[in-house]
Amino acid sequence: MSKPVDAVIAVTYRCDSRCNMCNIWKLPPTREMKPEDYRMLPGSLRDVNITGGEPFLRDDIVDLVRIIYDHCGHPRIVISTNGFQRRRIMHAAPELMKIGRKVGIGVSIDGIGEVHDDIRGVKGGFKKVVETLKQLKTIGYKNVRVAFTAQRKNLEHLGALYDLSRQFGYEFTMSVAQNSEFYFSTEENQAVEPSGLEKELKYVMREELLSFSPKRWLRAYFYTGVLRFNVMGERIIGCRAGRDSFFIDPGGNIYPCLTLNRTMGNIYEQAFRDIWEGEQADKVRRTVDACSESCWMICTARTSILRNPFRPLGWIVRNWTRLLTGRGLDTALP
Repeated sequence: MSKPVDAVIAVTYRCDSRCNMCNIWKLPPTREMKPEDYRMLPGSLRDVNITGGEPFLRDDIVDLVRIIYDHCGHPRIVISTNGFQRRRIMHAAPELMKIGRKVGIGVSIDGIGEVHDDIRGVKGGFKKVVETLKQLKTIGYKNVRVAFTAQRKNLEHLGALYDLSRQFGYEFTMSVAQNSEFYFSTEENQAVEPSGLEKELKYVMREELLSFSPKRWLRAYFYTGVLRFNVMGERIIGCRAGRDSFFIDPGGNIYPCLTLNRTMGNIYEQAFRDIWEGEQADKVRRTVDACSESCWMICTARTSILRNPFRPLGWIVRNWTRLLTGRGLDTALP
C-alpha cells in the first residue's frame, strides 16, 4: 500500500464566517487535536492544507504548523483562512515565515465589495480581507494565494479577483462550490452557468499559461476539470483519495476526502499505519472507486494529475501553440 503524500487537515470547526455555501459555522463544538498529537500523522506527507473552520482562531496555530512541518520533513503547507482575523494572522505571520518558505497562507475572497460580504455573511468583510493582504505584503510574506469559490451570485467577479491577486503578486486558485454532508454540511450548492464560467475561466487560464511557472500551467489544466465537473458532474481524471491523500477532522477521524462520509479510523484509537493498511480502509477505497458523489477539488485532483503527467502536458502544449498562433484557448480535452 502506497503511503499518503497529500492531506487536508481541519484543525478546528470554530468559525467567524457565516458562509452561504458552507455550514461548518453551525456545527457544535468538537474535540480539537493538540499540536503534539499531529506527530501521529505519517511523515510521508508532501502537501498539506490546514483548514477549518478558521485555523487562526487557534492560539497554538504556529506550534501546530511547526510540528507538522518538522515531522513530515518540510512539506508544502497552506493555511486556508477567511482573512478576517487580521490581528491574529499578523501576529502569527512572522513566526510562520521563520518556519520556512514552503509555509503559505491562502486567503479566501469570493467577490468585490458587498458581494463578498453577502456570501461570507460578514459586514465589511471585503475591506478586512484586503487589509490583511496589504499587511502580509508589507511584511514581505511572499507565499500567499487568493482563493475564490464560484457560485451563481459571484461568477462575474472571477476575473476581477484574479486581477486583484496578480496586483498583489499573489497566486490565485479557484473552484466551484461543492457539497459534503459531513464537512461543508450542505447539499444546497448548485452548478453555475456554464458559458459564464467558461468565459471567466478562459481569461484566467490564458494568463496562467502565458506565465513562466509550470505550477500555474498545471492550474490552467486543473480548470478544465472545473469546467467539466460544473457541466457534467464528473472528473477528467481518476480519483486517488484514500490512497494518495486523506482528510482528518479536528477530532482525529480519518476520511478519504472532504466529500465522502466514510471513516477509515480514528488516530486516537489506532496507529495511522494500522488505519491505512486496515480492512476498513480497504472497504472505503472500494467505495471511492465506485463513488457516485463526484467532486473536483485540488486536494484530490493534485496527485491524480501528477501521476498522469502526459495528459496535462499534451493539453498545455496544444494550447501554447494555439495562443502563440493567435487562435485562442481551447478548453476541450483531447
